[in-house]
Amino acid sequence: MKIQKDIPINQIITAYPQTIKFFNDMQMSCSSCFAVSFDTLENGALMHNMDVDTLLIKLNQFILSNPAKIVPVSAETNSPK
Repeated sequence: MKIQKDIPINQIITAYPQTIKFFNDMQMSCSSCFAVSFDTLENGALMHNMDVDTLLIKLNQFILSNPAKIVPVSAETNSPK
């Protein structure tokens, strides 16, 4: 998924769970906010007095440098090893 400023924040967090740390580090607390289901990245930036283009660059850099950790699943039990 290409991150754009018009994407709801919860879609970003769902696709890239590691971004919870990014948003917390940016003092945005998105993982605990009810508004993430409808607020876009742009609206979140505006609510926190941030430049959306700068936030977008930093977010994409974070995602590239912090890939999601994938938990291996056993083929026999279909559960994490």
